Order: sequence, then structure tokens, then C-alpha cells
Amino acid sequence: MKINQFRRQVLTQPHSAVLIFSDINIRYLSNFSGHAATVLITEKTNYLITDYRYFEQAKEQAGHEQKRFTVICRDRANQTLAELIVELLNQESCQTLFFESEHINVANWQTMSAQIEQQTQVKQTTALVGTVEKLRMIKTADEIASIKQAAAIGDQALANILPLVKAGITERELAIELDYQMATLGSEELSFATILGFGERSALPHGIPSNRKLKQGDLILIDFGAVVNGYRSDMTRTFVFGKADAKQKQIYQLVQDAQQAAIDKLTEGVSGQTLYEQSANILLNSDYKGHAGEGLGHGVGLQLHEQPFLGPDCKTTIEQGCVITIEPGIYIPGWGGIRIEDDVVLTENGLEIITQAPKALQEL
Repeated sequence: MKINQFRRQVLTQPHSAVLIFSDINIRYLSNFSGHAATVLITEKTNYLITDYRYFEQAKEQAGHEQKRFTVICRDRANQTLAELIVELLNQESCQTLFFESEHINVANWQTMSAQIEQQTQVKQTTALVGTVEKLRMIKTADEIASIKQAAAIGDQALANILPLVKAGITERELAIELDYQMATLGSEELSFATILGFGERSALPHGIPSNRKLKQGDLILIDFGAVVNGYRSDMTRTFVFGKADAKQKQIYQLVQDAQQAAIDKLTEGVSGQTLYEQSANILLNSDYKGHAGEGLGHGVGLQLHEQPFLGPDCKTTIEQGCVITIEPGIYIPGWGGIRIEDDVVLTENGLEIITQAPKALQEL
């Protein structure tokens, strides 16, 4: 179980406990998908603290026997979160406390830590940075299955909107239809706000769909994803409306070669830096080296952007169960951009590409 693995890593000292504040990390450890929650894990008990708005949901998702969380409904009118945590720390005789420093603001922690210091036996508080996030890098079979389902929704939704690509349609109209198709096919929400740009606006790596109308010869860049059981997909495809010209074909092939170079190198134990270099060596030795996007990709799961972040300084190695994106791109202001992105996973049988939409240059 994920919670047991986390316990073994963190609760190595007697009378220790840990506070988890991140909604995403709480979901990962407990299966609770709501908000307004805090988790306190002690040597004896896993506590999930929430309020009346999420109490029943928390009991259903995290309070069952398999998850082994004691769910507490805090009376917000009569007890602060700090007061309840102090009560639990004293009840458990805790002396060492770890806390997620990246997921609580300074003012709240100063208030809480002052009460802990004055009213409990806790002698030491230690920041916990990136521990759950590191565990989240390696996905279970169920997590990978959810990402595959999300990717399949994305694949089908994209196929469904391509017949709508006509002269005069706006970026916004096409993006709305794509979002609708994903919802209809079962996506819980958007993985992120859909990125969609025509022509020169495709050079905006995170361009917000506008009222720009599609014209003959335009590049069409679409970056989007679906969500299943909280797990996200992330895919980019680039098309040409009409006949592709020589420059469009050349750059598309360049980006495709750069992506394939990284995919070909993706084996267990390879570093994110090495994958980046395989792709960058192609882009940075081309005529368009000044327009290559930074980085190569990132982990994806309960969050769109997770560890590892593939780039020139990424020493993290890719292991079995790691789901990452491979997404090189060329972005030329005033002309347009081309990006190809896939979700991939390393399994015991080797590399598997999760996103299945065709990657050959399509002229629509």
C-alpha cells in the first residue's frame, strides 16, 4: 500500500508524525479526492481531518478498512485546525514532527508551529520536501490504467473534431468542441485548459484559444488532455490546413526526428538529462536552433506536471512505472510552431506509448 511505503520512509524515529497539506498528496495516500483536508500520520494512526462539507465523502473514500484512515470532522466554529492537531499530537505522545513546507503558507505555519511548540511534547519540527512527489513518480498498474483510459478519450475526441476543421472556424470554437467531446466520452474534467492555435499563433507554446479564424495553409497546434479517476493525459498534435509547404514539412520532420531520438533512448535507468540531450542534439544542430523549446517533457499523473522534469539538469533516472511526456517543439514568432507530444511509460516489457493518435503529418 502507498501509505505503508510512505510510513516506512518517513516515520523512522520513535514518537514521530508527519503533516500532509497538499490536496494531491492527500489523494495519493488516502484516495480522498475532496478539498479542505489535512492528514496527520503518527506511529499508530492515520488521521484525515476535514469539515462537514467533505466528511461523508472522506469516510467513503478514505475511511474504509483498506485505507485505514480515521476521518475526523472538525467543528470549524469552535476549534481551529492548530488546536485539533495539538490535541492529536498530545494524544499520540509525538516528539518529532515532519511537515510539508511547500504546501502551507508562512503565516499559517507560524501560527500552527507556535501552538505546537508551546502546547505539545514535540521537540523538533522538520520540513518534508518532495517525499510524496517522489513516490508518485512510479505508478501502479491501476494508475497506469487510468492514464491509458484518459489518453484513449483524448485520442477519440481528437478524431471526432477533425471533420469540423473548415475555413473560418475559430480557435475558440474548435477548442470548445474538443472539450465537449472529451466530456461526452467520459472525462471528469479537462486535464488543463486546452491549448489551440492557428497559423502564427501556434508559436505560442501555451496559447489561449482566440477568435482567430482558420485560413488555408495555417498550422494547427492542439495540446490537450482528459482525466479519469483523477489521472491525466497530455498530448499535442500539429496539423496543416490545406497543402503543407516545404518549410512546414521540414520543421515537422525535424521535430518528429527529435521526439523519436528521445523515445529510442528511453530504457530503464536512463536519466532525464540524457533523454533531453538526444532530442536537443537534433534541434540545436538545425537551422532553427534559436527557436527550440526549453526542456523535453515531464512526469504526468494526478497532476499535469510531476517529477521528473526532463531537461539539461535532470539527473533523475526513469524506472519501470514512470509515465512521462516527450514533447520537443520549434516555435517561430510570426510564422508558427510545431510540437509533437506523447505520454509514454516504461513497463516490464519495455517502452509503451500511451497516446495513440497518428503522428504522421496530416494535411486537413
